[in-house]
Order: sequence, then structure tokens, then C-alpha cells
Amino acid sequence: MKTIVEQYGNLQVLLKNGKRRLCSQSGEPVQLKGMSTMGLQWQNWVLNEGAFETLVNEWGCKIIRLAMYVQEGGYAITPAEKLADVEKGIELCKKFGIYALVDWHTLTPGDPTDTAYTEAGINLPQYAEIRKAHPDWGGAELFFAYLSQKYGNLPNLLFETANEPNKLPSGSWETVLKPYHEKIVKAIRVYDADTIPNVVICGTETWSQDTDAVIGSLLDDTQTMYTMHFYAGTHGQDLRDKTQKALDAGVPVFCTEWGTTEADGGRNMKVYPVESDTWLQFLDQNGISWCNWSMTRGREGSAAFAEAAPLNGRWKDSDLSESGLYVRAKIKS
Repeated sequence: MKTIVEQYGNLQVLLKNGKRRLCSQSGEPVQLKGMSTMGLQWQNWVLNEGAFETLVNEWGCKIIRLAMYVQEGGYAITPAEKLADVEKGIELCKKFGIYALVDWHTLTPGDPTDTAYTEAGINLPQYAEIRKAHPDWGGAELFFAYLSQKYGNLPNLLFETANEPNKLPSGSWETVLKPYHEKIVKAIRVYDADTIPNVVICGTETWSQDTDAVIGSLLDDTQTMYTMHFYAGTHGQDLRDKTQKALDAGVPVFCTEWGTTEADGGRNMKVYPVESDTWLQFLDQNGISWCNWSMTRGREGSAAFAEAAPLNGRWKDSDLSESGLYVRAKIKS
């Protein structure tokens, strides 16, 4: 039986019935459903063959998002270790024939042009040749250029250039975020190893909720999409209306992160299945691909796994949380 990547091939963004959609290599609209890791500095336990085999063969995941926090004790502190985790995740997705979404996880301080991000990992020896050719490039440019050079020939790789830009002044799409994304996409394209560009997903304002802010101001690169994040216990119809406005205006949207809880990840451990149903119906109606937050064990309500869940997959129902049981059923369906 063919893997998901063998079925869909190189993904591309195409205009279909007036809307820009994620499509297969043959031009048919596709909707990917899968999981996001928690920050790899805390929860890289899932990066093993047994876990991925279960996620693919028992859950039906078509995509795994590799959430690489830059700050919060992540890549900026141990760049070689975190880069190795990302590469391991890419290789596991390749082995099991699903898509890998590499996420440059901006959360604090939130402005992707801050030196906290631009200086992260720049002295890694892996980047020496790229940095020699482009001495003005910062952290994200070097990171994505390296991965593009090494893995850009793969059909299953997507890039997310900024997770949740936040605490920026109104209008920052034009003044900060669009120029930032343009720089990172250019770096990716310089080092892509083949003629088929990998899809790049760009974070939007206000923790990736303002997809409507990019209306009429898309990047020139046609193989880019724009993020929308939601948490079912916090965000409702207002955010769906904003997203629908963007979709109707031709903005291609990818929900790279959503949760069944409130926006803090569910510190009160409460899960909102009814509100989650409403959101997933909206995503299905619009063919929006998604990754659920997150593959962690017992830290918060959005954690998919119980604290004692085994490391190597083959999880029983008792190994999953309320959120994990709900999301697994939605992916399988």
C-alpha cells in the first residue's frame, strides 16, 4: 500500500475555485491531519520508530509538526542538540512516508526579528559554508537554508518560519512580519536542492490569529501559506469569521497548531469537545490542514498522553488523555 507521501507527492499551493488551497503534486486539493510535538527541549521522547509507527499506522497521522522552540531553554541554548532532534524527526517522517513540518517556534519575546532569534545558533559548524557565502544572515535564515540544502529534495518537507509572532504593534504584518518572511523564504529558495519548491507557512500577527491582516499583501512566492492558531476553549466565532474573510480573499491558510483546551494549553486540565467539534467542522468545510497541540505527557489538558505513557508507541486507551482520545478519533476519521 502506498504511503501518504507516495499518494500526494510534492505538495503545492494552487488556485482552486477561487481559493488558494494546499494540493497534491497532481493538483488535487488535500487536507493533512496530524500532531505537533511539544517543545523538543522538553518532549523529544516521541522521536523514535515505535512512536512514529503507531502515529502513522494506528492513528492515521499524515503530518507531524516538529516544534523547535528557539528560546525557553531550546535551540538558542543547545543548538546542535536541537538541530539533531529536528533532523531525526525529518528522517522518521521520511521513513514512515508522512509529511514533516519544521517549526521555528517563536513565542517569547515574540518578535522574530529580535536578537534572541537572529543570533541563535549562528556559530554552528554546520552553517559555516552558508554563513561564509551570506555573512549578513541571522539565525532563522541559516537554520532553514541548511535544512533546505540538505533535505529540500524530499517531497515531504514543509517549513514554518515563525510560530506565533506576538506583542507587536498594530500593522506589523507590513512593517515587520512580511519583510521577515520574505527574507527567510529567499534563503530557503537559494539552497533548495531541486526545482520543486517546498511549501512555506508564515506566522501571522497576534499569536497567528490575524490571517485577515495579509489580505492583499501576500508574499510574491506563490508556494507560501499563512498560519491560523486556535484553542477551542478560548477562541470562537469571531476568529472563524476572520479566517473565513481571509479564505474568501484568496489567502491560503494552514492551522499549524490548535488545542482542545483554553489558550494556556489547559492548565486547568479542562477539555472542550463540543467547541472543538465546531472548529473541526469549520476546518473540514474549508479543507484546512491541521496539527494538534501536542504530543506531550501529562503536563496540561492539551497533552495527548498520560504521564506514564510508554515511549515507544503501541499506546493503549489508558495511555491517552481525554484530549488524546478525542484527537486520535478525529485523525482516524
